Amino acid sequence: MMNKFREINPQTAFLIIGLIYGLGFLLATPAFQVPDEYEHFYRSLYVSEGHVVPEKLGNLSGVYVPESVKLTSDTVNQEWYTFLQDRDNKTNLSSLLHLPFNSKNMVFEDISRIAVITYSPVPYLISAFAIDLGKLFNLAPLVLLYIGRLANLLAWVFLTYLAIKITPVHKWVFFMLALLPMTLFEATSLSADSFLLGVSFLIIAIFFKYAFDDNKKKIGSKDIYILGILLLLVGLAKSNYVLLLFLIFLIPARKFGNRKHMFLVTGSLFLVVFAAVGIWNLIVNGLYAPIIPQVSISGQIAYILGDPFRFPYILINTFITRGLSYQFLFVGNFWLDVPLPTWWLGFYLITIIPVALLDKNKVNIIRNQKLISAAIFILNFITACALVYITWTSVGQNVIDGIQGRYFIPIFPLLFLLLYKIRDFESYYKKIDNDKLVIKNISIIKIICENLNLILIAYVIIFLSITLLIFITSYYV
Repeated sequence: MMNKFREINPQTAFLIIGLIYGLGFLLATPAFQVPDEYEHFYRSLYVSEGHVVPEKLGNLSGVYVPESVKLTSDTVNQEWYTFLQDRDNKTNLSSLLHLPFNSKNMVFEDISRIAVITYSPVPYLISAFAIDLGKLFNLAPLVLLYIGRLANLLAWVFLTYLAIKITPVHKWVFFMLALLPMTLFEATSLSADSFLLGVSFLIIAIFFKYAFDDNKKKIGSKDIYILGILLLLVGLAKSNYVLLLFLIFLIPARKFGNRKHMFLVTGSLFLVVFAAVGIWNLIVNGLYAPIIPQVSISGQIAYILGDPFRFPYILINTFITRGLSYQFLFVGNFWLDVPLPTWWLGFYLITIIPVALLDKNKVNIIRNQKLISAAIFILNFITACALVYITWTSVGQNVIDGIQGRYFIPIFPLLFLLLYKIRDFESYYKKIDNDKLVIKNISIIKIICENLNLILIAYVIIFLSITLLIFITSYYV
């Protein structure tokens, strides 16, 4: 029995743990307590009705939803606000479970002050399909919300399972990043991040396979079409992640036939994907109206262009003054009022490092490929910060408001590639001398390497179990 667990592969382990703890987070997370889940729910409903672009109504931008949905969201919001103010007042939302959906009476919901208004329908297609099935039975909006969450969970598990199975390196790193508390929190919600997390991991895994797997001798037309479709999906989910396209430079030119063909493929993908993302942004231009009066997109862009060297200072200053809080949000500061202990978060992050170092795959990755991976991570990182600065921060401010560590989870496998190194542990054991201390230390390393699967699975299960317990008691007790 122990040998079977020792031989379990990371994708199977993820499939089991991801489904079990995903359902735990899905049910334990109160309705609408994931960031902007009201707006994401409205968008999913709107897409389920066959609509693509939100509507403009005077100075407002938003979607039409049934009165029952508006009543549900208002009631849940009030109940939870009252409960968080006084934990002795228990919430009672059971009556909402019997509220019929009834799409005849519609009301307009303004969501122009949240960037969700600019998202394409792509990240909502899966939840919208599930919600549409639920509407056939006139189920309550609150029930439809959980049905949409379940659909997103299943899609995320499937995409991430494929990513872990496909990648030739760092399978256990993908495993641990996929089972971060914050990853589960977002993946089991109606947030667009659920789809984004799955598809971004899959794109990175496919690029890793094409770049590092010697069994993949040549990139064919089918491979290019797959990459193009996935990059279109991720770009239309959140536009800045389209920069994952540049991972194509990880792939040796010989796999394209020659360097000329490589640049031809890259240029074609660049034109198609960036054109699609650009056209969508033009379509939704003017729908977003920042909630903070001092925020001006055009004013902030003019400020940056007027002093280009100012932004690097602002970026550095932000992470000096607020960097620790991003660690919280990266691992699992659920919403803004249910933090996990600092040492608990840091410990999980640190343990991913030895997992990356002890990767037993014998895949040759040259230094330039590692640098390209790190550079693309940094490019995505800076772009995400710049977008938040432009769209969410007061003009001329010296720190960036609104950055959350969860924005970087989709690209974090790129950074850990720096730690990859081929290690022939068997040869290493044979070369050690007779120093007892060395033999003792090597024996410990050998035991860890031979039982890495068991250790990681047990560690993640214990970590998630305690995290879920903290999460539940923080919300409900």
